[in-house]
Amino acid sequence: MDLKLQNKVAIVTGGAKGIGAGISEVLSEEGVNVVIADFAPLEETRLFADQLSSSYGVKTLAVRADIGKPEDIENVFNEALENFGTVDILMNNAGIGGPLKFDDITLDILQKYEKVNLEGVFLMTARFIKICLAQNKGGHIVNTLSKSAFTTNSGGNTPYIATKGAIAAYTRGLAKEMGPKGIYINAIIPGYVDTPGTSIDPTRGESVLKHIPSGRLAQPKEMGYVAAFLCSEKACQMMGVLVDVTGGTML
Repeated sequence: MDLKLQNKVAIVTGGAKGIGAGISEVLSEEGVNVVIADFAPLEETRLFADQLSSSYGVKTLAVRADIGKPEDIENVFNEALENFGTVDILMNNAGIGGPLKFDDITLDILQKYEKVNLEGVFLMTARFIKICLAQNKGGHIVNTLSKSAFTTNSGGNTPYIATKGAIAAYTRGLAKEMGPKGIYINAIIPGYVDTPGTSIDPTRGESVLKHIPSGRLAQPKEMGYVAAFLCSEKACQMMGVLVDVTGGTML
């Protein structure tokens, strides 16, 4: 696309698999140096990072991180600054979800969702903004939401819905506050995406097609195209925007 992002530095949480991998790959195609922070085994993340470097000629860095842990978040940024000196883009993509009946929700489970989907995003964002302000420059943040926060075709995932809904409101509120400082904050709303998570159940893809006007599952890179666009000067009038990339599912 040539979004004029060459030599920028991005952190992508959950960046080694699924939607995060699609985002990492599109950013690499655009010439962005990518820090891939993922809870997957470090060797798996390194292998993916090396593939991106080899394919697109960019610098990549693999870091194992649980963004539910403040010390892991601090380590991600320390590694990024040590290797690249700055961070221009933050993709808050990592999160936890999955079917969960209301009767099975305990305080411990609820707090686990909050730690990753809420506190992790808050702390990643706070650290990124601190760097932008200290270096007297702007930046771009893109949060990965979920259609479930707005409309759902199934029940049984209320902690996920609640935490993703909170980040939707957080995106808009913080965009208002940080926009005047040159820090753009937006979000994407994926729908049904063809990821390792969906391939676990081979029938799921077929069963959800009836809910998708586009008639097919999205590909991770298609989420990446929109996320990368939001980090470019071409999106200079977009602040606090929640972009529907569900293939019409939310219609």
